[in-house]
Amino acid sequence: MATSAFVGDFVVAAATVSSPASYDDLPEVISISGLGQTNELIDATHFGSAGSREYISGLADGSEMSVECNYVQNNAIQERIIADVKAKRTINLKVTVTDGSPQTVYTFAAVALAWVLNPAVDDRNTISFTFKISGDITVA
Repeated sequence: MATSAFVGDFVVAAATVSSPASYDDLPEVISISGLGQTNELIDATHFGSAGSREYISGLADGSEMSVECNYVQNNAIQERIIADVKAKRTINLKVTVTDGSPQTVYTFAAVALAWVLNPAVDDRNTISFTFKISGDITVA
């Protein structure tokens, strides 16, 4: 029996360009994937390694992250992210796990890479956004 499984709420928000920046929630998020980092693996084998390879951890590389939302026609936040993709902007994102106390908040910069509209005849219409995490992820 799983005793540590988690089912909870997540909120994805994009920072405004105003000063001071505030965050606007992306509406109707239905899935998030790829939030994380991977450390580069560097081969540090040398003549004294006694016949075995040795490795060290290198630079962290942020993952590509996908966010899928129900498509909300004429929604200002979804349209702003589309504009960010077209302008090839790096934006600030925040993902908040809203269940639990205290909440867990992940903040990071991300390159807005792609948007894809997914219309359907017999299902909901969705829009997907893809981001490449740039730099460190702060967890608070």
